[in-house]
Amino acid sequence: MSNPISTNRAERNYGVDALRCTAMLLIVCLHVMNRGGAIPAAGTAAALLLYPLRILASSAVNVYALISGYVMLHGRFRPARIFELWFQVWVLNVVIGLVGDAIDPEAMDPEFWIRYLFPFTQKAYWYFSCYVGVYAFSPLINRGVRGLSRSQAIAMLWTMLLLFSLCATLGYLNQGDPFSIGGGYSVLWLTALYTVGACIRQSDFLGRTAPARLLALLLLALALLTVLFGAVYLPDAPEPLRNLNGRLLDYVSPLITAVSVLLLLLFSRLRFGPRTQRLIAFLSPLTFGVYVIHVHHVIWIPLQGLFRPLLKLPAILLPFGVILAGLALFSACILLDWLRARLFRLLRVRQLADRLEQALRRWLNQIVNQTNG
Repeated sequence: MSNPISTNRAERNYGVDALRCTAMLLIVCLHVMNRGGAIPAAGTAAALLLYPLRILASSAVNVYALISGYVMLHGRFRPARIFELWFQVWVLNVVIGLVGDAIDPEAMDPEFWIRYLFPFTQKAYWYFSCYVGVYAFSPLINRGVRGLSRSQAIAMLWTMLLLFSLCATLGYLNQGDPFSIGGGYSVLWLTALYTVGACIRQSDFLGRTAPARLLALLLLALALLTVLFGAVYLPDAPEPLRNLNGRLLDYVSPLITAVSVLLLLLFSRLRFGPRTQRLIAFLSPLTFGVYVIHVHHVIWIPLQGLFRPLLKLPAILLPFGVILAGLALFSACILLDWLRARLFRLLRVRQLADRLEQALRRWLNQIVNQTNG
């Protein structure tokens, strides 16, 4: 869900930016289903019809880390963007917290304020905390990947996927996670995905594959996972298949990871007209704010079961109901973060972050000079 980095304007890939927006909408839909309660009973027709959307939504978190590696491979390490990102998280936390305190003071206990006043160290947002860790390693990863030949980059890509996706998933089925990867909620997994995204860019992975074929592969992966979902809940399903229950939608799941990679490859080929480009350029920088706002404690608590009435829809309409609910929540969060962005421009927050970076670099240079002296 990171959004502080963008490509050079002359080289901007609007397809990748469109994927960033789409992925955030899918993440909101995932929370409409999970937190919001809009998931029908397993094994029903409604559940089967909703599986493709759930698969796409689960892959969306991976997509963000892949995009970071893909976009930042040739970028410059800028701590200022992390300062700016942290300040965005902090301001949204405090403002939403104050609104929540005005509505229900008893819900805003001291533990809440400790967590949200120090969002990075107190892990108020797991992805934000993990992303900062990945960003710290990004200069080393970028330099290493840029030094690889095409064949070496492809080999590195497959190594990351086999080790941290396939092997981790196989470990879950018996002894457990061999790499302490935490089901994907970890710096290690996001670092692996960042590396995969960078290797895709470096090697032009499947660059000669027609978009239609990529779309066919994506639909095949969705169909395979949907069939697996249905088979898991069959009354006479074999034990190994039943063991997959709960792991099929893990971020590290090989098929979920494959869907994520295919989405990046497919969207990176898309081209848009000027009007659509302007819309994408407007939405893309605001998507991280959508994440911060809608999973904030003040909003997250009321979301519990809020969308359960969608289950009354006919099975065929349920996926559309989830998407519309997700789009409404997404749009509201976009509006709120747009107001925050306007405030940041007035306060010249980006310039302040740049000055903080310059001060940090001067301090580090003094340390280096004193050490050398």
